[in-house]
Amino acid sequence: MATIEIVKGDGSEAPRRWSARFGWLVGIWAVSTAAFFIGASLLHLLVPR
Repeated sequence: MATIEIVKGDGSEAPRRWSARFGWLVGIWAVSTAAFFIGASLLHLLVPR
């Protein structure tokens, strides 16, 4: 996975610009939030009332 390739190491190849780091933070947050809502929606559809 691409994320594992980015995360491993001592951070010497991490982006230096603050905007790039913030962009990664926002991107990862958005993807994880979307995955949570998709999972919750699927669970809501599967569980009978």
